[in-house]
Amino acid sequence: MTKRKYGLIALVIGCFATISFVNQQKVQATGTVIKNKSRIDTEYPLSGASNFMMVAGNQFVQSESPFSGRIMANSVILKKQWIGPSGFNGSTESSTNTAYDNYFKNLKNPAVIINDFTKGNEKIYDKTEGMKNLVFHLGGMWQNPLVEDGLSKNTEFATDTSKADAEAAYPGMSVSLSGFSKGQQGTFEGLWKNKMVEGINGNLAKLPQYVDNGVNKYETSGGSTATDYSLQQNIQDVSQFYANLLPENAGFWSSTDEIMDLKQTNPINNENKVSRPVSNPFYITDPWPEVTDVIINIVAKADDPTVSAETREKTKPYTTEVDGKKPIVAVSIDRDRLTENYKKAKHMNIQFHFSDSFYKDDGKTLDSEKIPYIVINYKNFNDKRFDFQPGDGFYIGSVDNFKYPLNETDVGEPGYVNSIAKEVGGASDEDWSNPNVLKFGSHLLNNFTDTYDADNYPESFNQDKQDNSGLTAQTAAVSYTSRSPGTMLFGTMLIPHGSYYAGSSTHGLYIGGVVAANNITLDNAIISPEHDKSVFGNNQEFPDLNDGGDAKKVTIDSIDLNDPGSKNSQSLKSGGTAKFDYADGALKPAPSLGITGELKLSNVPNSYGLYYRYNSNGNNDKGEWHRYSSGTQTETSVELDQESLLADLNNQTKATAGTMKTEAQKISYPLTKTSGIEFATTADAKAATIAADKIETTATFKFTLQIDASLEVTVPAKISFGTDILGNSSGESTRTVAINEIQLTQKTVADTGTPEEPRVVVYNPLLSGFNLKLAYLDANATSQNPFYITNNFKYNINTAAPVPLAPDKSDGEWIDGILKRDTTAQSLETRMGDNPLKESSLQLHLPYRNDYQISTDPYEAPMGWQLTL
Repeated sequence: MTKRKYGLIALVIGCFATISFVNQQKVQATGTVIKNKSRIDTEYPLSGASNFMMVAGNQFVQSESPFSGRIMANSVILKKQWIGPSGFNGSTESSTNTAYDNYFKNLKNPAVIINDFTKGNEKIYDKTEGMKNLVFHLGGMWQNPLVEDGLSKNTEFATDTSKADAEAAYPGMSVSLSGFSKGQQGTFEGLWKNKMVEGINGNLAKLPQYVDNGVNKYETSGGSTATDYSLQQNIQDVSQFYANLLPENAGFWSSTDEIMDLKQTNPINNENKVSRPVSNPFYITDPWPEVTDVIINIVAKADDPTVSAETREKTKPYTTEVDGKKPIVAVSIDRDRLTENYKKAKHMNIQFHFSDSFYKDDGKTLDSEKIPYIVINYKNFNDKRFDFQPGDGFYIGSVDNFKYPLNETDVGEPGYVNSIAKEVGGASDEDWSNPNVLKFGSHLLNNFTDTYDADNYPESFNQDKQDNSGLTAQTAAVSYTSRSPGTMLFGTMLIPHGSYYAGSSTHGLYIGGVVAANNITLDNAIISPEHDKSVFGNNQEFPDLNDGGDAKKVTIDSIDLNDPGSKNSQSLKSGGTAKFDYADGALKPAPSLGITGELKLSNVPNSYGLYYRYNSNGNNDKGEWHRYSSGTQTETSVELDQESLLADLNNQTKATAGTMKTEAQKISYPLTKTSGIEFATTADAKAATIAADKIETTATFKFTLQIDASLEVTVPAKISFGTDILGNSSGESTRTVAINEIQLTQKTVADTGTPEEPRVVVYNPLLSGFNLKLAYLDANATSQNPFYITNNFKYNINTAAPVPLAPDKSDGEWIDGILKRDTTAQSLETRMGDNPLKESSLQLHLPYRNDYQISTDPYEAPMGWQLTL
């Protein structure tokens, strides 16, 4: 066996992403169905989306390139009637061409699942023409002259739509299928008769794959009940399951201790000469600085480079399989670390360093039978998307040969990477049909945990919004627009919150499947009939991850939140955001809010500790943990005390303000308070607080609480001093402006009193800080208007001495603090009744003088108001 430096070999993939750091989760084993959980085992490695090449939670859109393989979608839009050999699962292949017969003969039924058969999208393609194309291609799947009438039952479809509904939506639909007139498969009648999977009868819930995974609904949008479990939700649960394999703050996890977590660092080409800490993975700036190389060590313990050769000789050799099942490793990639050295980095190459135990005896060929299943979890990409293009790629290399190849001729040269296809025994860099190349693809899962369509972020399940999101290379959460030299795209793409797009310039060089919660668009991107062999975990070697073994892992599944009247009930998974609005009229005044919460857990031991910490900045990884309640927990649900936890959570951050709004008598700011909280379970609850670097968690869960409200100040339109004859030589006329702050009721127009008895009313449910100012008046020496005579018209707050509103010199345009609340963050104990602002009054004074301008109209003060935060 040829030895290499550190005994390691490297594989490289591309694009920026990171993952969710949550504790390892293994769901309780079950014989058949796991309700509202992802079933991950040998039969269903991707739960309800398993064993399909393409799974779209919404639309599958295909243009003119051929497609062969199993497909599942809510709706299918085929934009061309002729899409070239072999068409759509053989639909346009000549019946005399038998090149693909063996493939289609063994294609598992249903070959195609379409939930809503009649659904189209006029913004993408004409619905009627699209339906004609769909009937043409489904009716012509694998036209085999060896069976009666040339019709084959080996490629069938299933749908949740009845034939009657299809005929009602598209009356008289008929297309010509050349050479196959006897079966009438060019009509809905013939299609349902000859190409429909028997026993479904327009009810996909009867499919064994749906039954076994508890799926009884396709899309999350629309009305739902407590027993509904959609395929879209199932896809998201699968993604969360694989993200949860990693313990908190870990970058690497293995299901077997025979694969070690080797942490390293390598500052080669580190432009800033900063020594990075050891980790797995670790990061290198490529000679092309726009590329960051991410090195992941997959090292057998028997190859441990940190111990002596004598120790390695005594170590148990790496076991490729246990009871016929391969191990699995999970890796997290932190996008922040990709740019920490070079902020302008745009591309990423992930290099997997496999140790000698994963190679054949010749020491040169990576053995596809020995490599474990690999899950790459990407995180924090959000709406920035994930675009595979030159600069991003999958390669094989070593620590000394990791450079990205700018040209095809660079591949395999000293210092540069090599191709995966050649490393596993393929004839060329693009040998997409080699069994070992396909097997490599089937062992890799790319989990884009929180990558969203750019035009659907934050994520909405509104049907029209989903239908028209992520349809282009510029908007899809994950796109494959062009490829790097000497490589192909490897691994199944799991996209729980967005869409996938592949364009023609990729030349179809992609080894894996796609599972996207929204849309899949193949824009002239060829898919090989062999690619279904590279779908993740499809070869019955996948481990049963639902079996937690001797120690079932506790999980925090969700949190249920309700406002006081249960008008707004929300159930969140980890990472979700709950939104409540005072405009709904149900929330209580701050600080209590009145929101109740209940944590739901699974696989809890007899007793455990529950701890929490606030993430006021949304990314607080250093705060200490506080024990919830005074002792251990024992139940699978924990009710959260709104007065001591969720209320305090709301008061962790200062409200952010939107654009000021002004109406006839009202000044207002929309306000939002966004706070984060994280929960963790531990083996015990002995300590009241635990430092962030000391806690040993068994499960974690976090969510964001968003409270929307407004600060509204309603002011009197005018203040009248009446029509009294003010010609006396002494005394004054006064008006008192009552000022009050309320939280209990939001009014469209608050009670501002009368011009003679005016009021200022502040609606402030969040007790937010503010400053209400009063305008100075421009003083003059004339005696015509009493409000503008220098030092004549005066004001005071409560019992303070009166001060001129029209002084000869003013400190500014506005008088500060006419009504003011401190802008510091409110604590839990701060309540309306404890606040000094509970009630104030503003007095206005106009002295009697005999030289005012005489008028029969009331003397009305020209008051000006300003509200600032």
